[in-house]
Amino acid sequence: CRCDRGYTGVHCELRVDHCLGHQCSEHGVCLNQRHNYTCRCVPGYEGTLCEIETDECSSSPCASGATCVDSVASYWCLCASGFERTCSENTNDCWSMPCLNGGSCVDLINDYICICPSFDGDDCSRVVNRCPSDQCDARGTSTCEELEGTFRCICRHGFTGKQCETPISHCVKDLCHAGSTCVDLPRGFECQCLPLTGRFCEIDIDDCA
Repeated sequence: CRCDRGYTGVHCELRVDHCLGHQCSEHGVCLNQRHNYTCRCVPGYEGTLCEIETDECSSSPCASGATCVDSVASYWCLCASGFERTCSENTNDCWSMPCLNGGSCVDLINDYICICPSFDGDDCSRVVNRCPSDQCDARGTSTCEELEGTFRCICRHGFTGKQCETPISHCVKDLCHAGSTCVDLPRGFECQCLPLTGRFCEIDIDDCA
């Protein structure tokens, strides 16, 4: 019998094993085919006999000029601080949740900052005194009250303003009659009204009485 290519035997019943006498490298497996053979390579190798290690860095996968280090079926990039993977991804410096007491973490390049609503410090761990001595006017303030994230100055009688810095004037125009002098006091006013009398100097003294 004249056998087709790829077959042998008296009756052409045997398939030719093209892998006999051909050996793939240790990184490949020989696959017999009808007219020839091929080597199936494990990941990371190539070539007719799987004898060549694939250079995964040949495509320049690392960004920003970072150095690529080839490995078997893999590679890694030597990234600048703050970057990872192919050096195009900013490392998430907030992944460990470093901000305490409800602070919000803002990721930066190789760093982070905490936005602290009611605390202070790099990680929002320091209690803030919202009533330092220079916040409220010492002359007009009775006490300073701490609020969430802010403060409030409690003013003494006769003062006003956010910091109790403004004296309240009780001597409005023409409060005291007859051109008498109005003297502003912490809790009110006084009209200096001689020779008249009355709280507002509105009473004429009767010299004949």
